[in-house]
Amino acid sequence: MQTLSRTTGNSTHQERVMQQPTSTATHASNLIRFHGLTMLLVEHEGVEYIPLKPLSDLAGIDWRNTKKAAQGEDQAALYAPKWILPPVLAGEGGASTPSREALYIRFDRAHMYLARINTAQMRAQGNVAAADQLLILQKEWANVLHRYETHGIAVKASRVSALRDLLGAAKIRDSLADPRERIAFTHLLHEEMRAVGLPLDILDAPQGRLPLNS
Repeated sequence: MQTLSRTTGNSTHQERVMQQPTSTATHASNLIRFHGLTMLLVEHEGVEYIPLKPLSDLAGIDWRNTKKAAQGEDQAALYAPKWILPPVLAGEGGASTPSREALYIRFDRAHMYLARINTAQMRAQGNVAAADQLLILQKEWANVLHRYETHGIAVKASRVSALRDLLGAAKIRDSLADPRERIAFTHLLHEEMRAVGLPLDILDAPQGRLPLNS
């Protein structure tokens, strides 16, 4: 989408360390759609992870090479890969074959993983449509990174459009003469704010009091 040993000359020892049982503090967090893939997001020791193999399959990369590279010293520091036993969803109990540990990476690093995939290699392996789509995303992410490093902030274009629509809706609400209509419109406006990730409850935190002797 798990502490790994540093790369040493003893690859057998390293593989043994990587395959040691991990903590059982793992549970399903969400079922997500991630760039055309439907995957189970898991939370392990307070951090969200996503399985790596579907991302590798999407890019048409050999899984053995992906697995080895992701656990290399630098990529391990970037993606924080962990071997995690996938949680069993409700209704899946009683399976004849128990689940095996799978390699996961931090969910908040998954876009970086996709950003570093060689789309020319994907295209050479016949994944032309997927390569074209990923290249579009990589260009978008490059622009976002540039804006962030240049201006200190980057806002997704769709979010800007949503915020503009909310401001327009607020103006319409304020122009309504009927108090009942304003109340109904306010409820609708709050629902739209939640939909774009701006719930009002984040603004309800109590304000701390200033010390009297300040």
